[in-house]
Amino acid sequence: MAKLTAAATWLAAGLSVSCGISCSMGADPSELYERGVKESRAEQWEPAINDLESFVRKACDGVRADKRCRKADMTLGAAYEHRGALARAWVAYDAALTLPPRDQGAAALEDRSRVEQQLRDQQNGVAGKGPVMVRYRDEMTDEFTARSVLVSIDFNPVHERNKGAAELRSDEFTQLWSGVLPAGEHVLVIEAAHACKPGTAAHCAASQLHRSWSFSSEAHTPTGLDVRAFAESGGDDRVHPALEMKLH
Repeated sequence: MAKLTAAATWLAAGLSVSCGISCSMGADPSELYERGVKESRAEQWEPAINDLESFVRKACDGVRADKRCRKADMTLGAAYEHRGALARAWVAYDAALTLPPRDQGAAALEDRSRVEQQLRDQQNGVAGKGPVMVRYRDEMTDEFTARSVLVSIDFNPVHERNKGAAELRSDEFTQLWSGVLPAGEHVLVIEAAHACKPGTAAHCAASQLHRSWSFSSEAHTPTGLDVRAFAESGGDDRVHPALEMKLH
């Protein structure tokens, strides 16, 4: 009986550990949000991050973001900051600044600025460096015309393209920047403007996109970042520009 009890206890513990991700994947967005906020108030940072990240993926990506996304990003930023994940915290605070109500961004701006300085200080103390490359591909539909692309890494612009932005529409990725960065956490920001061609406004939504991501680099190890611009449905009979980043 003792062996059976021990086995049952071990199984329950295993299920509890694995439930963080699997339970978040199958949960309703409202459940994820409420649970994540509650966990953050209890300073249960890991489960809070799992639940709030899942909520953001389900409810905040795309044109029509849930009205709770701003608070979710602010709470997620605080959770990452408490865990020492400064680049991820910056990205969460940055995302909050892109969401309504935008006239209430003072707190997010202050939090983002504080984390930015902490990340700069952290990077200054790193000796090892590694090569990093950023590539970009515009996959927008024929209704759109690319106006500009701005690439920033660790809060500094590294590539800007205006008149030649339309040339980035291609089946292949175009290298926009390469260099070396200190090993550790970093932030990539892409700003891309797209206009609608004449006569397409009924099913085309012009936009000025701003999107940020965190990534890590290792000393003497290449890191590649591929960013693609593409069109997605906005639920309003129009297609909208969107951005996505993947490591390669």
